[in-house]
Amino acid sequence: MNVAADPLSRLRIRNITREIRKLVGCDDIPFFPIVHFIEWVLANPEDGMEFEVVEPDEMEDMYGTTNTGRNIMRIRSDVYDRAVQGNPRDRFTLCHELGHYLLHRPEFVSHARGKVPAYMDPEWQANTFAAELMAPMHLIWNMSIEEIMEKCGMSRQAATIQFNEIHK
Repeated sequence: MNVAADPLSRLRIRNITREIRKLVGCDDIPFFPIVHFIEWVLANPEDGMEFEVVEPDEMEDMYGTTNTGRNIMRIRSDVYDRAVQGNPRDRFTLCHELGHYLLHRPEFVSHARGKVPAYMDPEWQANTFAAELMAPMHLIWNMSIEEIMEKCGMSRQAATIQFNEIHK
């Protein structure tokens, strides 16, 4: 059985990430401070999200998980440590899990039979959210892939995908 989320287009996800960036004063800053955002804005067990950094053996083969029903995000300690150091792949993981947390509340996700279209796939949505949060179109439209990598803190693979999406 597959999981389906409420439909979201890339444009809608782009608008959501733009609003988040505006709310925290990062609308015109290419490098989104994802670690600070999670730790200082969202991580508040009393009325927000609980954030746990756990040992790799507790996560098996997963880099991070988000349980929106319980308001908890868990990230492997090695992934977290590398994200703090600015590692692009691990920063993307944190942005991806943030996407799950914000987009996939239990009331917006259901079980589905058969293949789910991309715009209803929670993983596609979280990947798109991460890419749009890290490298928003209004900031990168005139950048090269190398500039996106450097200024937005993205891996070559993620920067290339985002570059190609912007220039379709």
